[in-house]
Amino acid sequence: MNAVNERLLWPWWSQSAMDATSRLLEGGDLAAAGARHEQIEACEQLAAQQLAAGRAVMMVDCGTGALETGYAALGLERGGEVLVASHSFRATVTAMLPRGLVPVLCDADPDSGGIDLRDAARHVTARTVALVITHTWGRPVPLDAARALADRHHLALIEDCSHAHGTQWCGRPVGTTADVAIWSTGTTKMVTGGRGGLLSARDRQVWQRAMVLAQPKHRAQLVEDPALRALAATGVGHNRRAYPLAAVLAADHLRRLPHTLATKGERQTAVEALLHRHLPALTPLPAPAGRTAGALYKWHWRAGPSLPAIGDVVRALRAAGIRANAPARPLHEAPLFTDPDLGRALGLPRLPATDPGSYPGTGRLLQRLVEIDTRDMYDPLPEGDPDPYAAALVSAAKSLRTSTDRSVMV
Repeated sequence: MNAVNERLLWPWWSQSAMDATSRLLEGGDLAAAGARHEQIEACEQLAAQQLAAGRAVMMVDCGTGALETGYAALGLERGGEVLVASHSFRATVTAMLPRGLVPVLCDADPDSGGIDLRDAARHVTARTVALVITHTWGRPVPLDAARALADRHHLALIEDCSHAHGTQWCGRPVGTTADVAIWSTGTTKMVTGGRGGLLSARDRQVWQRAMVLAQPKHRAQLVEDPALRALAATGVGHNRRAYPLAAVLAADHLRRLPHTLATKGERQTAVEALLHRHLPALTPLPAPAGRTAGALYKWHWRAGPSLPAIGDVVRALRAAGIRANAPARPLHEAPLFTDPDLGRALGLPRLPATDPGSYPGTGRLLQRLVEIDTRDMYDPLPEGDPDPYAAALVSAAKSLRTSTDRSVMV
């Protein structure tokens, strides 16, 4: 097996976290139905310290649940339009649909990978109620410009930081500029409990609304607003309680987050130097503008014109043991948006028709782009060991030269 493939793949957890989950299982308290829960509150406090600059953080069942709760807690009017990037994770957009909100897809910035704020400004109408920014792949959207656009048009600002745990823009943590911010702690994120989500809100009333929407009965009855406290006795149809096992595991990753970010940064620098030496026709996307802390959740290399079709590039890298894929296609190509009436069968609002030619920045961003899964980059190389990416890139370069020579001969 190639040495790259032999690397330990994220996620993993410390022995102390594994022991804590065993104690929870032995105790049998997995419902977290009370007003307080030690492990969940500990995870929330760590998240406030590591991610949100001390702002209160609520843990819920998943990142999508955090988004749904955030949209609901903001009290956005049904039928209101929400500006969001065409190049974004699907849940950032689909989580607003049950609230009757209408996503308006905007172009992506080909340099940052996030929403093009100038294009977003062109989509503002009298019906626009919110702007969503996603720090895609850990590449931050400029926070000052996003806040200024939202304030200029009296829009709510939502930050999806699910790829950006520990990321800062110009010294400011992402998630602390928006009215509502969320982080996923699921799947293979840099902080994960297998499943979970975190939510923070700038306004205390929005926070209390989110608590009642997501945490019915015991915990939500801690809110101060009498009317919301009365609603908390029953809830309003949602149950987004966090899972204690996930809280223990995510807290373990929050404690090691500085080490994770430093390790990934060092590994990225080393591998990009090897890439430049052995396969310079693949060029990493430039470092995110304005990012002063953090690490990339996934890396992206652009294939130069001397290389064959992108599918051949991906296959050569994978054959050499590098965890490569083509990035996900943009939302404006998905059936939900190409057929505006498709969601009506589920009672969803009719979405605006999309014109593929309206997203040139998204096209430039994704053109001949290769996505590198970084799950083998969470621990440093043992001292003195050769970097397995060196041999893998040499092998991939040889394969690609052979493929290119064959295509020239044909």
